[in-house]
Amino acid sequence: MSHTDLGLPVARRTLLAGGAALLCMGGRAARAQTGFATAAIDVHHHYLPPFYKPLAKPWLDRFATGVGAVLAWTPEASLAAMDAARVERSILSISAPGVHFGDDAQAREVARQCNDYAAGLAKQYAGRFEFFAALPMPDVDGAIREAERALALNGARGVGLLSNYHGKYLGDPAYRPLFEWLGKRGAAVYVHPTDAPCCAGLVPGLATPLIEFPVDTGRTIASLLWSGTLSDFPDIRFIFSHGGGIFPMVAERVAAMGFVRPDLAAKVPGGAVAALKRLYVDTASVTTPEAMAAITTWLPEGHVLYGTDFPWGTLAQSRTAISRLGLPAARQQDIERDAAVKLLRLQVARN
Repeated sequence: MSHTDLGLPVARRTLLAGGAALLCMGGRAARAQTGFATAAIDVHHHYLPPFYKPLAKPWLDRFATGVGAVLAWTPEASLAAMDAARVERSILSISAPGVHFGDDAQAREVARQCNDYAAGLAKQYAGRFEFFAALPMPDVDGAIREAERALALNGARGVGLLSNYHGKYLGDPAYRPLFEWLGKRGAAVYVHPTDAPCCAGLVPGLATPLIEFPVDTGRTIASLLWSGTLSDFPDIRFIFSHGGGIFPMVAERVAAMGFVRPDLAAKVPGGAVAALKRLYVDTASVTTPEAMAAITTWLPEGHVLYGTDFPWGTLAQSRTAISRLGLPAARQQDIERDAAVKLLRLQVARN
């Protein structure tokens, strides 16, 4: 949930004319968008089951504005937006605030319900929806149990995590048993940012996620790097939202820790730069030429995947933005489709 629509009048008008408007107008606003050469795959596409909306609403009301249209999400709204933008398939995920609302038992049940709901959509709309399983973190035992159950469901393509849980980032030793479990299975782990206890409302009038979400993604990547998690579990396929947040701009600074802290460098035997280049990111809210240049310079081909952040972000507009970057046709198709097919081992028809 990038919330690039929040707190700024122009950005909000863009949202209402794009992604969220599709919820209210059944996709009519985007149906004029045609001519996309490739059927795309959206790896950053949120869903809000009916039972989940009242649980998430207090968090949304605190950190966001204009969320009424987002809370009106339906599968039909997603499909209308996908059809308008020639998006063949979306990988669904639960965004911030996740599924844990203070009680472990409740969180386990909410995660189970969300994953069963997503699996139901994958069955009902075969070939259109798959999902990253929600886990009841920071309940690690519950997360492992639910991962084992949910990854066997129809349409499951990995698990979804948030960037931090009550201020503990993903490299925290408490979470290591989960990554050990996921590493043995070579799982895909989709990481979405959330608010950090330190940093809500620092800039008056600016919605917290606008700046803090990209920063929090950077924090959790650094945590995974210098805890040794990335090196110790190289078979985990980590995917980070919003182009990896601020990380393309701070990677050099973060990597420098290995020069001043030999104890940290010992945890990353292959070197920080090599470890970071194994990561994957999506394109949600980073489709400007400047942002895309930073991402594609940092990461090798095949590590940048199309993502929209729907219903917060748009599909047709993001595809149009990517088409205007002037990328070679093969590179654009790799971003919009082929990289996701390979990374998530998707079964798709010939494009």
